[in-house]
Amino acid sequence: FGDVIFDPKGDIIRFGNVVESYRVSRSQMLDTDCPEGACAPHRRLLLKYDTVTGSGVQTVERRGLVDAYEVDGGEVYMLMTSSNAVKFEAKGKERETVENIVNSFRLGV
Repeated sequence: FGDVIFDPKGDIIRFGNVVESYRVSRSQMLDTDCPEGACAPHRRLLLKYDTVTGSGVQTVERRGLVDAYEVDGGEVYMLMTSSNAVKFEAKGKERETVENIVNSFRLGV
């Protein structure tokens, strides 16, 4: 998944983010409690990656949560949100916000 998410032809890189390194640190299947037809089983990924600042001088550690849904024909839709790694790991408001965003993703397939 990491190679696809951070592919140079993908939206994250194409829109100007310079990613120095990345890895998928967790991947699990979720079958969430949803109203019938409102969402489908999907995979949740925890990403760790480093972006280069606009000045190109230093890197910033980031954490991302991705929900990946497979649809008919073998295509996969991935919805992602991310945060500064220090704030994410502190498990405060920033982490709560990221988790609320990713939990709001729904794709009925």
